[in-house]
Amino acid sequence: KQVFSMVAAKHTRHPDHVADIAGKRILKGSFIFGANASGKSNFVKAISSARNMVFKGVAGVERKYFRLDPAWAEKPGMFQFDIFSNGSFYSYGFAFTYLDASIISEWLYKIHGNSEICVFEREYKDGKTNINTELKFSEDNRFRFRIYSEDIKKSKTFLREIAEKETINNPEFKAIKDVWKWFQELVVLFPNTHLGPDAFTNLASDKQFHSILQSLDTGIKSFSIEEQPIDKILNYAPEQVRDNFFASVENFVKKKGRHGTNVILGDDLYSFVMRNNQLVALKQMMNHGNPSELFSYNDESDGTRRLFDLLPFVTNITGSGVILIDEIDRSFHTKLIIRYLELFYANTNKLDIQLIASLHDVNIMDLDIVRQDEIWFIYKESETGASRMYSLNKFQIRFDKKIIKDYLLGRFG
Repeated sequence: KQVFSMVAAKHTRHPDHVADIAGKRILKGSFIFGANASGKSNFVKAISSARNMVFKGVAGVERKYFRLDPAWAEKPGMFQFDIFSNGSFYSYGFAFTYLDASIISEWLYKIHGNSEICVFEREYKDGKTNINTELKFSEDNRFRFRIYSEDIKKSKTFLREIAEKETINNPEFKAIKDVWKWFQELVVLFPNTHLGPDAFTNLASDKQFHSILQSLDTGIKSFSIEEQPIDKILNYAPEQVRDNFFASVENFVKKKGRHGTNVILGDDLYSFVMRNNQLVALKQMMNHGNPSELFSYNDESDGTRRLFDLLPFVTNITGSGVILIDEIDRSFHTKLIIRYLELFYANTNKLDIQLIASLHDVNIMDLDIVRQDEIWFIYKESETGASRMYSLNKFQIRFDKKIIKDYLLGRFG
């Protein structure tokens, strides 16, 4: 069992890194450090997996237990999220078995001050699922709740069962709608996560994005989206190969819907979408100061391409939600990642948005850049191979302390 918390400590530095949420001081960011293979990416993967289980069920978890100790195959897995959504605090979680991929327990509580209201509590016992609630339903909604309870599959979450029904618009089901919305707004980015065609199209007309891109010394003056003739793409390949490829892409895009898909062909990144029932190819083109000689996406450095994937989360950002980024500093110079964090805090100052990221660049481990309670460590136990995580806040550190040297010397574990 590991606990990760965004509750702020009593430190007063960087007050813009803390949000007041219904009277509670909550951190806007947290940054996770650790050696290679310590478990940083697994932490992000775990949260991503939990989100997928909420949406799609727990099928496929059979070999996802802690495999260095075979005994864990027979122990339940468990996730719990204590969250704030749409004006209320909630505690939602579920436990499941790895042996037959079924949910054995699931719960949702609304937290109000020191009291809790059971929205629902689900238990699987003696081959039967029982679901209880403390909500005061109207007669019609009580009947609906009972029908949903009797029809639930053991591999699916009850949260999804109700959230996907039209009764979600009923105010008596607000708690379930709020938690479902929180998971929908949860963003998880891995190093190989790229923006979709919609996002690239929106960025092409985003003046703030263009301005920030220039200020970060990428050399790019502007970028645009240009439609490419399909018959000019893959024209070096045999006709049958091209026809099969585009037929497959078209079939995939039609299934995916309006968002389309990205495909890297050779050195170029293409976005494929459907327009008027025709497959259309779009290409990102960068202007480095010579409009007659534009550069494609794959002409850019790894760091610049990474910027295209991450900058949308700090420019013209609205709404609320949690953003998890694995290896946020990958291909970034230290000054670039510092500038990125500055942009995040500045542009989300009045928004309920949090950034949780793993990284290697110890230069960020500076109390002039981040707060002490925003720094987290993960290490792997040599005896068991299990990962443990804890905050720098467990150590008594002076605010003017240079902590990088102590970290590299192993004084924080």
